[in-house]
Amino acid sequence: MKYDLGRVAIVTDQMTAFGGADREMLSVLKLVPQADIYTVLYNPEAYTNVDIKQKVYTSFVRKIPFKYMLARHLKIFNPIAYESLNLGKYDTVITISAGPARGIIPSINQKHIAMVLTPPRSLWDKELNVRARVLKSIYKPISKILNNYLRVWDQSLVSRVDYWIANSRFIAKKIYKRYGVKSKIIYPGIPKECFEEFKKAEINKLLRKYRLPSNFVLVVSRLYDYKRVDWAIKSALESDKNLVIVGDGPDRKYLKKLAKGKDNIYFLGFLKEDREVRILYRQAGTLLFCGIEDFGLVPIEAMAQGTPILAYNKGGVTETVLSHKTGEFFNDQKELAHILKNFDKSVYNPKEIIQRAEMFSEEKFLENLNKYFEKIYEEKKD
Repeated sequence: MKYDLGRVAIVTDQMTAFGGADREMLSVLKLVPQADIYTVLYNPEAYTNVDIKQKVYTSFVRKIPFKYMLARHLKIFNPIAYESLNLGKYDTVITISAGPARGIIPSINQKHIAMVLTPPRSLWDKELNVRARVLKSIYKPISKILNNYLRVWDQSLVSRVDYWIANSRFIAKKIYKRYGVKSKIIYPGIPKECFEEFKKAEINKLLRKYRLPSNFVLVVSRLYDYKRVDWAIKSALESDKNLVIVGDGPDRKYLKKLAKGKDNIYFLGFLKEDREVRILYRQAGTLLFCGIEDFGLVPIEAMAQGTPILAYNKGGVTETVLSHKTGEFFNDQKELAHILKNFDKSVYNPKEIIQRAEMFSEEKFLENLNKYFEKIYEEKKD
């Protein structure tokens, strides 16, 4: 490392459920292991299988009763919570955020590097994720009013950022549209463990553990509205395919009702062991990716196991999946069902799929990020 960012703080959105943002943060920490972590709310129980050696500092939100149950509804406190974080002792602040973490107030001499996963979807894409909520008729109008206020606050944060990093061309375009600034595109990456090879005996053992058929298609996702797991279920039912769903979330009850108790739809919930998920990637006939994602680490992880992708034709996934080589794209649920009905994994070359995944390795991500940090350091010296 040819530069010195000084004392570093990493600020992220609330840490109440492990996901893609956390994976990116863990990668960044390999580059700046001395950094401290700040967030408004942290649930250690959701990170029991994650090796976080750094201290995690939180805000006053941790004192709110039933905070973890209400985590998704506490955004009204975001401006106060993030602006109240005391980061004065740090030379560099790196925010990794799909929402409010950019709301920190940097000092005059601090460098604020914003790694933007996406401008907040709930504010700019009208994404509420309340389909399965009992009180959705009340929550929707309240959210519209609150979001008007938070959109103004979100735009006011532009001047607080010195350097902008986007995780895809898709997000770079969003950043420019919402904030009027250009950003450096640095693709995230997956660790080398994702390329692990598995013996047939290991695969069969896992199938027996969860009582799964050997022939299935796969979804690995948090269960929220915008993930469109309902498209996957409908398509599996229409094409008579076995569908395995890994992940949990507020939409689970709705989705299980949609599945109508059919024995070809398997809900496994959240799997704590990443290795088990990788085995499922390897065995799956294809990974279904139905939502609009900023980048999408899951398709890369599946491709690392030589598995082709069926993805919605929008978002960051269009920059990673190659049509007719590492998967196919669809434009709606009906098209997905049609493709799925006659989908044949053997048509695709697993070696080519793995080679494509290698282009989005954690090693390449850290190499590119390191070069950008070095550029920032050189600017600081001028």
